[in-house]
This record gives sequence, structure tokens and C-alpha cells, in this order.
Amino acid sequence: MGLRERKTARTRRQIVDVALDLFVEQGYDETTMEQIAERAEVGSTTLYRYFPSKDLLILDRFTQSMDLGARLRSRPSTESLSVALGAVIHASIEGFADEDGRVTALRRIVDNAPVPRARLWDLVAQAQSDLESAIAARLDRPPGDLQVVLTATLTFAVFQIAAEKWWAGDHRASRAAVVDEVLRALAASDLVLPSP
Repeated sequence: MGLRERKTARTRRQIVDVALDLFVEQGYDETTMEQIAERAEVGSTTLYRYFPSKDLLILDRFTQSMDLGARLRSRPSTESLSVALGAVIHASIEGFADEDGRVTALRRIVDNAPVPRARLWDLVAQAQSDLESAIAARLDRPPGDLQVVLTATLTFAVFQIAAEKWWAGDHRASRAAVVDEVLRALAASDLVLPSP
């Protein structure tokens, strides 16, 4: 990574950290973009270039963990799709690191703030669509193919189930163990599918 990319990443991280602190301190609705820019010591233009809206700031940590499509594209092409998808879910759940408790506080804010909560659903739909595209490329099938759509939907459902299970439990617990538990339960299940 070059100097320019490192500076961009550092500025972005600084903006997110400041915004998240403000959201936790004073609430989502009470925090303004101007306060974020001032505390992050960046101009408003810079802030809006990185984050066009406040909801994208509060959701930044969550959206990074939902990037299953990009993670799948980075897996070796020789790896079986099932192994690759398991690794993708593991890597995505590992993104929930919450050593300082900030992500848990943000989750509570998002759960109670209609604008970012609605935006999160949009971002989930985009992430699932991107995963469909990555799976389609891997299977050499069109994105709308039923096998592609079902595989992406099931993979995303497993990711969400594992994430919710971890959120509801002890956050010091191993995220990998939670994912493995869900994947083992799925493998051992007698999944009932709707019949025609």
C-alpha cells in the first residue's frame, strides 16, 4: 500500500472512530456531521467525500463485515465452493471484534434508530447481491440462476444466524466456535424444503 492509500485509510479510520465516539456519547440523532468533521479535524468537504451521509458512518463497521462477495473473490479458485463459503463466513464474523464494547453500543443505537436501521437493510440486500455475483462467477452461471440465488441466500442466512448468535451471547466467546456450531448444525440437519 502506497503513501497516498495509507493516508486515505488513516483519515477514513480517524473519521469513523470520532463519529462512533460521538454516537455513543450523545446519540445518533444528536450528532451532526459538522461536529464529526470538527472533532476529526477534517473539512466538511473531506468528510462528505468519505461518507456522503451520517448513516453510512454508523454502519461502517457492520458493512465491512458483510463483504462476503469480495471475500469469496479473494479465495483460491482451486478451493471447493463449500470450503470457500465456510471460510468467507468465518472471516466475516471475525470482523465483529468488540474489545472496547463500542460495536455493541453501536448495535444498540442502530437497533433503535430508524434511519440507519433501514439503511442497513439496503446494505444487506446489496451485500447479498454482490455475493450472488461472486458465486455466479465461481460456478460459471448467470447471476439470476436458481442455484446461485439459493446458495447465496443460504450462505448469507448462515452468516446472519451466526452473527446474531454471537451478538446474543458472551462476546468474549470465540466467534469461530459460534460459526462452526451453526455450520455443523446445518450439515447435520434434515432441512425441510417447501414442495411444489
